[in-house]
Amino acid sequence: MKRSVLILVLLSLGVVSCNNETTLQEFYVEHQNDNQYLAFDIPASLLTGNNASLSAEQKATLETIKKVNILGFPLKEENKDIYEAEKERLASILKADKYKQLIRYGGGTKKAELYYLGEDDAIDELIVFGSDDEKGFGIARLTGNDMNPESLIRLLRSFEEGELDVSGLPQLNGFLD
Repeated sequence: MKRSVLILVLLSLGVVSCNNETTLQEFYVEHQNDNQYLAFDIPASLLTGNNASLSAEQKATLETIKKVNILGFPLKEENKDIYEAEKERLASILKADKYKQLIRYGGGTKKAELYYLGEDDAIDELIVFGSDDEKGFGIARLTGNDMNPESLIRLLRSFEEGELDVSGLPQLNGFLD
């Protein structure tokens, strides 16, 4: 009897722990060497280059970032079917309960969504998923320790305004062209 109960408990744990849902990390690893995709892994050391002009808050925010992973799928005439399926698969992964939506933006054929993992005030991963049904889609993952979402958004704005020296980064202009 004890043996039967033990076997049932172990089987139950096995069934519960088996999860067939693909994670974002698994999706990224699966596609980083795929010819259809463009992939970049950017270590934090490239983000913290010569940024003497940054404020103490901006520097502190940069120090919470470990790595940035970028995966892009440029849309071409010959891969439209694959594009739709892969975009839907990514959207499905991001619908999992563990990914919390922060912002949704866009309309028509252009959309962007921000998700995070962790606590509201101390996130461990920020995910940016953008798509343009004329150019393709891209997903960026910022991983770190206890990143502050408000500080990250301010840092991203300083990046857009040219305050952040990213001369050590690969040029991502036209990433989805």
